[in-house]
Amino acid sequence: MANGSSRGMAIETVFGLAILSGKGGVGKSVISLNLALALGHLGIKTLLFDAAAGDLANLANVGQITINKAQPDVIQITDNVKLYTSAVTNSCTTFDEEGVEAFLAELIRVTPGYNCAVFDCPTGVGPISCILGGLSEKIIVVSTPDPTSIAGAYLLIKRLYHDGLSERCGLLFNCVKSADEAASLKTRFDIMTRRFLSKQFEQIGYIRDDSMLSESVLEQQPLLLEKHQSDSSLDFISLAESLRHLKGFHFETGVLKTNSNNGA
Repeated sequence: MANGSSRGMAIETVFGLAILSGKGGVGKSVISLNLALALGHLGIKTLLFDAAAGDLANLANVGQITINKAQPDVIQITDNVKLYTSAVTNSCTTFDEEGVEAFLAELIRVTPGYNCAVFDCPTGVGPISCILGGLSEKIIVVSTPDPTSIAGAYLLIKRLYHDGLSERCGLLFNCVKSADEAASLKTRFDIMTRRFLSKQFEQIGYIRDDSMLSESVLEQQPLLLEKHQSDSSLDFISLAESLRHLKGFHFETGVLKTNSNNGA
């Protein structure tokens, strides 16, 4: 992880991916879950960290999945992917020092031993989201084509820009009809950021909307646990493949090769 805090030294061998959004309802948790599973398919030992006190346990259908005996509060989803839900139940509104300290203690306790940690962050930019963004090598900002979602993503990325985290940010457009629609959204986003921030942000990927993804959410059966392929499942695998080649995330023969200078 990038050393966004002195506490990062305890977990610096883990490659962090912070999944953020400027507004709710954009599919952030579904993306976090399926991205973690896609990384697991590539043989990467991944911790899916629910920092948003959200619905990941239900989305992953963990009632049918084995609890890891070594860490009873960590739930095994697949051979390479485990889920941890933060005990800081008010993480979306945690602003006090005690709550932040408790959250940092969780990170230090549960993240070591994994190659990658996918953080499903609280919506917006509160202290917990800022901590995870600062500790992660990559911040993935999720938006849908909805204009209010685009506006929310812009306000979020503006805050990250002013916090000095813009070089870690990548845009992910969810629920798009095609690659062309994602490219069009990126162009609109570039117009705003060039005008007001004098900067463009990379598009790290897109997830196409399809019936199989919608059904997997309704049935609480993670898409990437199914054997069939769909447009969206292929997009998740493509996203995972691109992320594994990022600087500092050199995964070879089951060993994560870290770069001590990989922080932005």
